Amino acid sequence: MTRLDAQPRDAVVVGVDRSSAAHHALDEAVVQAQRMHRPLHVLHATGIGIVPWTIERLEAQDRITDEFSTRAQALAPDLAVTRDTVVADPAAALVAASDTAHLLVLDAGGLGHAAGVFLGATTHKVAAHAHCPVLVTPHSGQWTRTGPVVVGVDASRESAPAVEWAFAEASARGTNLVAVHSWWWEEPDPFLSGYEWEGHWREVVDSQRLEVAEMLAGWREKYPDVEVSTTLVRAQTVAALAEESLGAQLLVLGTRGRGGFTGLLLGSVSTHLISHASCPVLVVPSPRTT
Repeated sequence: MTRLDAQPRDAVVVGVDRSSAAHHALDEAVVQAQRMHRPLHVLHATGIGIVPWTIERLEAQDRITDEFSTRAQALAPDLAVTRDTVVADPAAALVAASDTAHLLVLDAGGLGHAAGVFLGATTHKVAAHAHCPVLVTPHSGQWTRTGPVVVGVDASRESAPAVEWAFAEASARGTNLVAVHSWWWEEPDPFLSGYEWEGHWREVVDSQRLEVAEMLAGWREKYPDVEVSTTLVRAQTVAALAEESLGAQLLVLGTRGRGGFTGLLLGSVSTHLISHASCPVLVVPSPRTT
């Protein structure tokens, strides 16, 4: 039968399945748990299915969980590792786990026994509904471990948790932080673009720079060890952040925002970046409002 370990509170929880990409998620989860000085919980959700679950089938699924927990313990012998195999929808199981987790980690394909679009859909469901930050690792498992932490920022309060996590990650990793703020403004008539627009563009750039500076000011004081640079660009948000992810070791996004980052989680921006960013993507939930 499956072995059920209680999930420790404030643990790093990693979702695993039979895919090779899940090993990348586990490796990163081990690193994160060590860095954060938190226990690691390995969670394998089998899916529901229409075929009755026999003891033999459950034991076969549990061997997958055992493989990953054994790997985690081998990578970090001093790390507290627990594990659980549950017969449940993978997205629902991970969202439930997020209630008491400090961080969820999964690969860009997601969890479950299905393939293709269903795996990706699980990842996005979890990122959209989790109660704690979700770290998604790229399929390839290849990204720089020495680049900066990149965070998408705007002037809304919804982006504050993402900025806080980005500073904390940059400090813990001993690297610098790049704050990216993008906006998009179409000129009324491209044929009229010329000198008369230069003053307007300077005003826009100055106002955007002031907003970002105000957003970062308090965090600079809290994390004086983190070197911060700001990138302000007139570009589509997806393009700007995808380009920055090429040389980054982590990309941090808020769940929603205004200005250049409207619909950062629920729209096409996060959908694209979770699946196609060149580095792990950390999605940080905004404060819940009633």
